[in-house]
Amino acid sequence: MTTAAPTYTVERIDHRAEAVVKGPDGSSMSVPVHALPGEMIVDGRCDGSSPDRIGPACRHFEACGGCVAQHMSPAFYARWKTGLVAQALRAHGLAPAIDPLITVPPRTRRRAKFSVTTKALGFHAAAEATVIDLAECPVVTAKIEAALPRLRELISLLGAPNDETRIAVADLHGGLDVVVTELKSELTAGRRSKLANFAASHGFARLTIGDETVVTHADPRLVTSSGSIVAPPDSFFQAVAEAETAIVAAVLAGLPKVKRVADLFCGLGTLSLPLARVARVLAVDTERRLLDALVHATRHTQGLKPIEALRRDLFREPLSAKELEGIDAVVLDPPFAGARAQCERLAASKVKSVVMVSCHPGTLARDAKVLVGGGFDLLRVTPIDQFLWSNHVECVAVFRR
Repeated sequence: MTTAAPTYTVERIDHRAEAVVKGPDGSSMSVPVHALPGEMIVDGRCDGSSPDRIGPACRHFEACGGCVAQHMSPAFYARWKTGLVAQALRAHGLAPAIDPLITVPPRTRRRAKFSVTTKALGFHAAAEATVIDLAECPVVTAKIEAALPRLRELISLLGAPNDETRIAVADLHGGLDVVVTELKSELTAGRRSKLANFAASHGFARLTIGDETVVTHADPRLVTSSGSIVAPPDSFFQAVAEAETAIVAAVLAGLPKVKRVADLFCGLGTLSLPLARVARVLAVDTERRLLDALVHATRHTQGLKPIEALRRDLFREPLSAKELEGIDAVVLDPPFAGARAQCERLAASKVKSVVMVSCHPGTLARDAKVLVGGGFDLLRVTPIDQFLWSNHVECVAVFRR
């Protein structure tokens, strides 16, 4: 006698885009399938009958772990992403106004980091070590997608990759900036010559292997409305130009009229430059090479108020309440881990306005709770869909005493 396969009705989609169903004991459990509410899961497979279901934009969708939401209709997708932000804030007792999701089109991600094996170049499969060999990727820019075959050729010239080998590609003004890391092969003089010729023949702006820049044909520049920045190899900047524009607009709209602003975790200064159009700026980051790039850009950009660059590890040594005296407003753009220590100092300071840019709703909500506990009001949050079809959401949150 055969036992009938278990059947479940999908109740909702969680923050990982996994289906949430009622288990045999009545408790909720997640099933790692691309399902939608109301659909049925039979023996671990989804029937795919929801009116909110659409066809994926990429042939690799079911296998590649880079995207989790290509099966969602635009309306459902926007509700889900906005809901991720609302849920994270509610978990910390916060319920601010949340603006409609600002979306970005496909083929606009201008930087990506691919994993490499002897047989594949691409992204990992969901929850697996396997690398999916990409024939296409509708998330990245057309220039990066078109370069995939050339990147495979590049790896073959470098020798056998290992499990940690990565290749970062940025589509910047001047051409593709390519950085290969964690490659154990020796970089001989003959190999350098071959690599330089290869980069030249394929129009790479710059090629860096490990810590060594092999060749530079053009300065890879991050061109913004407020200035042009020569980006160091494999440096952080907003992944999508349209998202950066939206972030800058939301940050500036969230600030009152101020004379002096601190831009913390400033990176290359993509927020420092537009902030310097309206106020004096203290730009703080831990990476000297990023601050040097910002200082260089400042010297070659007209119409800016003074920018003071300060090297500081804000995780280990956040700016104190005393150091924040004379600062009218603070803008923070911390990494994934958030900025709890700095927010604790801000809560104890006399700063009146804070605008936080965050790529993680969970750490944003945690840090927001700290600021609210220190007397700030969380006025509004603007979600920006910088990470298309993933479960990540960029947000700009505005705080005011």
